[in-house]
Amino acid sequence: MAVKAPTSTSFKPGHVPGNAVLTAQNAIDIRKLHAAGWTIKQLTAIYGVSFTHIHNIITRKKWKNAEQQIS
Repeated sequence: MAVKAPTSTSFKPGHVPGNAVLTAQNAIDIRKLHAAGWTIKQLTAIYGVSFTHIHNIITRKKWKNAEQQIS
């Protein structure tokens, strides 16, 4: 069985690449604001990232361990 070589987008859990636009705290804040009634479109304007990226943060496809990184 072949082992897949890591790609440039493969990071260990908890690793934040140097060119990241958002921080773990931003991800937590995005989830809180969305829960408080802010729309994804409003959040994209504030944070300067795509609709899909905000949606992926809210659904925990991205930054799923943000709370652990802050602790």
